[in-house]
Amino acid sequence: MGKNNLFKQRWTEEWRHFSKYLKYVFNDHAVIAFFFLFGALLFAYQHMLQTLPVNWWTQLCLALVLLLTLIFFKTPASFVKPADAVFFLGDDQQLKQLWKTATNYSMIINSLIEGGLVLIFWPLMLKLFSINLIIICLFTALMMLVKAYFTYQKAHQVAAFKPATPQLLNWQAIARFEEQRLNTIYTFFNLFVDVPGLQSSIKSHPWLEKLRSFWPGYHTDALLPMYVTTFIRKQQYLGLWVRTLVLGSLLIPFTSGYLLLILLGFLEYLFIAQLIPLAGGYRRLIFDYVIPVDVQDRQRAFHQLGWPLVMMLNLVWTSILLICQPISINQGFMMILLVIFGLSLVFLYSDRIIANTFKRRVKHASKK
Repeated sequence: MGKNNLFKQRWTEEWRHFSKYLKYVFNDHAVIAFFFLFGALLFAYQHMLQTLPVNWWTQLCLALVLLLTLIFFKTPASFVKPADAVFFLGDDQQLKQLWKTATNYSMIINSLIEGGLVLIFWPLMLKLFSINLIIICLFTALMMLVKAYFTYQKAHQVAAFKPATPQLLNWQAIARFEEQRLNTIYTFFNLFVDVPGLQSSIKSHPWLEKLRSFWPGYHTDALLPMYVTTFIRKQQYLGLWVRTLVLGSLLIPFTSGYLLLILLGFLEYLFIAQLIPLAGGYRRLIFDYVIPVDVQDRQRAFHQLGWPLVMMLNLVWTSILLICQPISINQGFMMILLVIFGLSLVFLYSDRIIANTFKRRVKHASKK
């Protein structure tokens, strides 16, 4: 096998797996939703360019945002599998070539992503700073080089033994880091469709654990304690709620009116749509056999889980809205509409999706 054939084989195999799940992420409904969201964001961006004041505060905020882009998308790929350390034992030259080629590939891809992120902020840079297009192009190229350097440093940091040993690479550490990278990607896909063999990261949050007993209905609903515990401990669900909260909070200072209502409603829809798979959890445990749990029980437990989360989102967003924008009757009407929309997603939309999911499951099981 040639020195680059292993990289091509692993790269092709990985993207073949990704393509199986991308069709579930970019389904018909998601594409339409993303299309409207993209148009709304463009309109909000244009409005911000017209109204944003030019002062040291806005310049500092933009500089910090540009620096923050260096933090994201700097994880290097290696395409190294756990069995490679044994399979290539005694002659790891081909494996070293795979790691070097994958590192160079990651540097190029991550730097291109950084260039795309900086490109989004070009209009703001031209407005807030007295610079011309040539300087902006040079700055973008510099940011891309910095991102490539960060990716290179991360790859070598993972591969190095401690204390450092020249000419030797820590293949076990490289394989573990590659598994973590793939697990992060598959965790995102798992929000839309079940990914077989995915090990979701679980972490205990002691300060949140103490609040579980105060959840509405926690002591009266049999399934709710499991749902709440899963939401708190599984990073994919708790992180989803935090990301929704942060994104909505960032939109409020820069948008207003019905555009803001549409964007926040879209975030609520994405949150509930990605939280619904939690209702299908534990279906293979004893509750489905010794103590049968029907679909209505799952729907009620999901209602009790979902409505406090939606209400907390709206409470925080309303507080930020009152701070950032003048108080008006129109704002109150908008937030009431947003609350009604969020609760309708929890009590109406989720019921239909959960019921259809279990109908399909029963139908497929009857054919086996």
